[in-house]
Parts: sequence; structure tokens; C-alpha cells
Amino acid sequence: MAMTSGLFCPKCGKETEAEGLCTACFREEHVLFEVPQVLEVKICAKCPSYKVGEQWIDTKLETYEDLVKKATIKIVDLAVKMNKEAESPRIKIFPEFINPNVLRVRVQAEAYVLGRHMSDEKEVEVRVRKETCDICSRIAGGYYEGIIQVRAQNRFPTKKEMGKALKIIYDVVKKAEKAGDRLAFVTDEFDLPEGVDVYMGSVNCSRQASRAIVDDFGGTVLESPKLVGAKDGKDLYRVTFAVRIPEIVAGDIVNMHGKVVLVEKVGKRISGTELSSGHSTSAPEDVKLEKLSNRSEAMSTVLVSEEGNSVQILDPVTYEPMTIKKPIFLTRSPGDEIWVVKINNDVFLLPGGNRGKE
Repeated sequence: MAMTSGLFCPKCGKETEAEGLCTACFREEHVLFEVPQVLEVKICAKCPSYKVGEQWIDTKLETYEDLVKKATIKIVDLAVKMNKEAESPRIKIFPEFINPNVLRVRVQAEAYVLGRHMSDEKEVEVRVRKETCDICSRIAGGYYEGIIQVRAQNRFPTKKEMGKALKIIYDVVKKAEKAGDRLAFVTDEFDLPEGVDVYMGSVNCSRQASRAIVDDFGGTVLESPKLVGAKDGKDLYRVTFAVRIPEIVAGDIVNMHGKVVLVEKVGKRISGTELSSGHSTSAPEDVKLEKLSNRSEAMSTVLVSEEGNSVQILDPVTYEPMTIKKPIFLTRSPGDEIWVVKINNDVFLLPGGNRGKE
């Protein structure tokens, strides 16, 4: 004869193994979780981002499927409403495409409710809707907050300099984008004879890029804000960043401290090689330097002889022998071709090979 527990469910009267409601009645009175049968996921039609509430979330996902699945899991997870009595809840979400715009999602959950372990599974239909996110809308509309104007002092910048400046700007934009600045984008750029103008989505990113250019080239940056309106009671400004790179560049030959110096690096300090001795020297970037020549104007001649601290060379113009001080960088031997610059009546050897290049 079977033994009975002597315990009965107070609701349905079925025999139970423990005091209180049977499992069926307990599940009926204590629903583990609820979730809508149909949900909508909004993704950007142009970039890998999706919308949660009123906020767009950027991702680095490369495929449409990965983006939709990530957005689906996030939206479904937020929509799940667990029982208030649930302890140690665990939720698993399994999205599956029915077609490119509809997913079937299984939601599994388990937890302890009033000391009892419960588990349940529900199915949700998720429909995909494509919109254009706020940032893509701004880019399409030509939105900008900052303008970087790159110029050179008392000259036109070279194509090489402008290419380097643009690379610095785009590198800063890339880093700012990774750091979460959703306005870190370039709206437009205009190549001009006197330099380049770059329109930027973010003022902060524009400021960082301008300072990065000056850190590399030397020079100055001047900010000029302009009031363009107001939003939510706050004034809105567009800021122009006037970047001025130095007049002197690497390769120029200048009068520094009364000496003839080949400029090799321009930044916070201008450094180079004193051509008469070969020693390194430098000066602050704001020191006024007289430009005497440039390495591109070098001429070839012949090293005739070497004796002690002096060398004999041929004048590159008159071909007459002349004796000059031997710089410490000279590694050529008599009879070798050398490169020199002639400034007034003085001739200076250049370090390196062809036109002073290593």
C-alpha cells in the first residue's frame, strides 16, 4: 500500500511533497518573468549602430547579421520583467533569423522565488526597422562644430606638409571615435593654395587635432568661437582653429646664433647641424631665424685633400681650390663627390650623400 505525505495543496487539493502550493499552482501564482510577444529593433541604415530608447549605441560589428543579433539581445534583455521575488536570476537569449527583417527569439530564465527553483521559456518575435542615426543624419547634412585652417607663416605650405597635417587630423579622429566621441568625424575638407580647411563634427576633436599638428610641426594655434544659435537654453558655438606652422622647415639652412645651420627638426624647438663644425644646435621655435638657403639648392663638387682639421675642395662655381674647416660629420675621402651650399662667398659641406640626404 502506497504511503502518502499527508500534505495537500491549499488551492487545488492535490497531494504535495512539501507544505504549501503544489508546483503547478505555485507557477500560476508566481510567474517567473514576462516579456512582450513582439518587439522592435531599430538599427542605422548607414553605420553599425542601434537605438536603445532615445540613444544610439555605436558598435564595431562588420556584418548586418551580427549588428541585428547584438541589438536584439540588448532590446529583449531590457524588455524582460523578472518576478520581484526572484533571486539569483539567470537569463539566456537565443535569436534566430526567420528572414532578414524578422527574428524568432527564445528567452530562457531561471531563478529562486520564495526559496523554490523556477525555470521558464518564452518566445518573442523581433522585427527590424532601419532608420538613420543622429550622427549619420548630421554627416549627411554637413554638420560641423569646428574648422581647422592649416596655413604656413609667410609662405605656402608644401603638399607633403598638408598630407602630413591631414594624416594627423584623421589619426586624432580615429582615436576620439574609439574613445566614444560620436561627433568625431570629418564633414568636409578643402584644399587651397594657401593651405587646407577641414570641417569637423566635434569641437573637442578639432582642438585635439590642432594641438597635435602644432606638437609635430611647431607653430601656433588660435581659437575663434562664433555664436550660431541656442539649444535647450545653451548657446551654440562654432570654433575656427587657425593653425600656423612655422616659416622654417626641415632642410632649410638658416642663420642661428650667428652660425650657418642646416635645420633637421622643427617643433617646440628648432634643431639642426652647424655646418662649419658639424655640431648639433637648437633654438626655441619663437626665435626669428634668417633663411639663407635650402638643402635642395646644394651643388656637387670634389673633395681634393684632407689635412688635420681642414679640407681642400673645389669651389662649385669657379672650380678654384679652396680650404675650409673640416666638419665632424665628414666621412668622404679625397677624390669623392661631396655636396655643398654656397652662401655669399662661403662654401659649407652638407652631411649625408646626395644633396645632403642620407
